[in-house]
Formats: sequence, structure tokens, C-alpha cells
Amino acid sequence: MKNSSKAFPTKPYIRFIVHVVMFLFTRYFKIKKNMPAEVKNLKSPYLLLSNHIGFWDPFIAGFFLPHYTHFVSSDAAFRNPFFNFFLTRLGTIPKKKNMRDSQVIRHIVSVIRQGENVGLFPEAVRNWAGSSFFIDPSIVKLIKLLKVPIIVSVFKGMNLFNPRWSSQLRKTKVIVDYHLILTKEDVENLTEDEIYSRLSSTIKHDEVEYQRHNKNTIKSNKRAEHISYSLYVCPECKAIDSFKCSGNDFYCSNCNYSLHIDKYGFFENKNDGNLHFDNIKDWYYWEEKWLLNYINDLIKDKHEGLIFSDKNSKVYHSVGSDKSEFLGTAELKLFISHIEIDFHNPLQNIKLDFHKLKTINPQVSEILEVYYDNDAYRIVGEKKGISALKWEVALNAIWQNLGHKNKLSTYIDSSFLKIV
Repeated sequence: MKNSSKAFPTKPYIRFIVHVVMFLFTRYFKIKKNMPAEVKNLKSPYLLLSNHIGFWDPFIAGFFLPHYTHFVSSDAAFRNPFFNFFLTRLGTIPKKKNMRDSQVIRHIVSVIRQGENVGLFPEAVRNWAGSSFFIDPSIVKLIKLLKVPIIVSVFKGMNLFNPRWSSQLRKTKVIVDYHLILTKEDVENLTEDEIYSRLSSTIKHDEVEYQRHNKNTIKSNKRAEHISYSLYVCPECKAIDSFKCSGNDFYCSNCNYSLHIDKYGFFENKNDGNLHFDNIKDWYYWEEKWLLNYINDLIKDKHEGLIFSDKNSKVYHSVGSDKSEFLGTAELKLFISHIEIDFHNPLQNIKLDFHKLKTINPQVSEILEVYYDNDAYRIVGEKKGISALKWEVALNAIWQNLGHKNKLSTYIDSSFLKIV
């Protein structure tokens, strides 16, 4: 069969370039693998499942495997012309983020049936704080459908090396553990519950507890750079999006709550006072619950005013697969009834109703993707450090109240909220 007739064909010269880059990359950063013989000798096709922390995850996980693997990636990555050039030529399979996408299942089946491997991240999104997210049990139906062996790769140290919120790679110890958790016979004979239990227990990883035990040094002078993408609520004064970062330090511009990140990635209080959290994981889960409750209380009180906003944001618009068009600079405003894209021009302003809003996703850095009917909006924050994550968390509280459970992010737990 000719390469061009395959589903998601690859370009050999692009694969060669990427292989050489990853050979040099993994050796420069001293990234190691633990791969048992049963994985090393496994024949294609198989399905690779992995925890998901950084941008480099698919390249590293795929590089160490003995056979080429097609990865599934968010379709948002394809909107960048540079990434689109490489992803399409690497046979990458696009998927709509946080949305049911039956087409991607057909694409995965096609690649497996032609005897090639597929890799995906069952957490669906890159991790924000180093601890594993919830895995949708529907992944087991895909496993049963494919009827191929299942490999799991677990990144350890990746949240210190390439955290989602930082643009800088930081030298530290990174290990990728590979496991053959299911043979073809296991997939056919085990129950769905048994498969899910084996998968979730193997892929689970807590970076904070791993680091407490191993104390691997992070060789960087920018350990706090842009941590405000992930930490958007001050635990001292409850201000939203108030943190400023510099080098290994960050502080709240509202109350001056100041912290230093030590060489192991743990937090120290720079001023006298209470150290609310010494690590990113506990802080992250506290603020998520706090913001969900905060929005829920505003709904209960029928609050009509502005909740929060991002000023001077660049707004891009596209329909379907069309190229994005720059609409202008606007203030993105959140109310309990809608989102407003305010261009300070009544004729140009856009009002997004929550019933028609399909999904809202934070991307890398300060970029927010919004899907509304057939429209897609890409909103870029005014400056580095503006958190797009707060929008997704807030919308989960609102959708929980509206009963739009199909729109909820699987990794954000809003089930505890008392519906107004």
C-alpha cells in the first residue's frame, strides 16, 4: 500500500528531522526511560496511553518506543501554521478539546487497522499541578473496540521540567516508565471495570509527593515564571489574577503576599505570616473549589454585576476550519448570565449566551479558545501571566447550575455544588 493511501500518512524526512532533534534533546536534558523487554519487543499495532504534563510529552514518549506512533492532539494546535506543518506531516490525529468527537474514534480505528500505533492522553488535557487528573471511563470502550495491547507510559519529573504554565524548560531529573498493562487476550477477556482499574492505577502519578521523596534539584533561575497561569487566586486576600512573577519569586499585587520557590519546587513565605500552601498541587485544588463556590454564591444571590474581566485582549474569529480573522482588541467580561466581548463599540460587541456556548478551553500561556455554535473565538490576554484557566473553572460552576453536564470539564469537580 502506498503511503499516500494510508490514514494520516507521514513524511519520512519530517520523521527523520524529529527523530534527530529528539535524540539530541533527550541526551542534552538527560531524560531516561525504564522500558521492560515485553514493551521493547512488542509488535505493532498497539495503543499507548500516558499521563500528560508538558508540550514535549508525545515527542519524548514516542521517541523511546521501538515503533512509530501517531498521537492524538487538540485541533487548537493545528491553528498555528508552524505546528500545523509538522503535525500534519507526522500523521497526528486532531481532536476537538473537551467535546465528544466521534470522528476521532474512526480515525484511530483506521490507523490501528493499517497496522500502526496510536498514542493518546486519557486525561484529555495537560496537567496544571503535577497530580493525575480524572480519566473518563469511556476510554475502556475504545480499548475494547481496538482489541490491541495497551502500553502505559508514566512521566516522572516532567512537571518540574516542563510545567504547563512555564515557557522555560528547567533541567531536572526526568524518567519515563513504560508498562505493558494489557495484552490482546487481556483486552478480550477482562471486564471493563477490571481494565479501568488497571489503567487508572498504573497511570496515576503525584509529582508533589514524588518530589518530596526524591528531592530532585531544579536547575533554573526562573522557577516562578508565569506560575500565575495556574495559580490565579491569592489565598491571603482572595484577589483574582493578582500575582506578579520574577525569577524564583512571585507576589500578590493586591496584598503583597510574597513567596519564593526553592530549588526543589516548594514554596517559602518571603514575609512574616502564614504559608497557606508549600506546593502547587494543594494550592491549585483549593483555588478551584474556592472559585466554584464563589461563582455559585453569586448565582444564588442573583448577582448582576461584573464578576471578572480580562482587558485589552486580542480577539480572533473563525468558522469551521476557516483561517482566523483578527476582530480587534476587547475586554472579555464574565457575568452570571453571559460572557461579553466588549470592543467598546455597541455595534461590534458580542454577547455569548451560556446555553449556546459549547466549550471554553485554556490553551498554552494566556490563550483562551471559545466555541459558540459554529464559531470559534481565540482570545489572547493582554500580557504574559493572565490566567485563562479561571474562565474554564467559572464556567463549570455556571454550567453545573444550568444542568449542562455534557459541557463540564472532566478534570474539574463541581458535583459538590448546591444547585441554586
